[in-house]
Amino acid sequence: MYFKSKTSNFFQIDVTPAATRLASHYDQVVFYNTRLSRFNSIQVQNVYNYSDARAKTDIAKLNYGLSTVDKLNAVTYSFKIQTLLLQVCLKQGEMERNWILAQEVEQVLPNVVLTDPDGKKLINYTAIIPVMIQAIKELKAEVETLKAAK
Repeated sequence: MYFKSKTSNFFQIDVTPAATRLASHYDQVVFYNTRLSRFNSIQVQNVYNYSDARAKTDIAKLNYGLSTVDKLNAVTYSFKIQTLLLQVCLKQGEMERNWILAQEVEQVLPNVVLTDPDGKKLINYTAIIPVMIQAIKELKAEVETLKAAK
């Protein structure tokens, strides 16, 4: 179903009886379970990001690396329970997550964090991969230097 308002266009598909919603949220697609009041997981075999060198200009070596990764903190967390139904439906193991916090990432890599119009923070995890690659290269060079010094 497609909706048009004075401020924006909105695309939404509701699937009954599970009350799953596929909707656009500004320039994002959202998978949300309205019955459980939570975002759904998305399972796919592969995700491809457009990265053709022919579509890019001003290509330069990444200045982020090990020192940037060192500023990030991996954490475990659980989402806040919003409804009694959600408490009943979810097992503890499904609620606990391992990841990083958007507010902390934003302090280190502001270009990979998006703040939506509702003030919620989202992370482009794919954009962190080049930083990790550079950090691994720096560690490899350091290991090679230490091995050569022996």
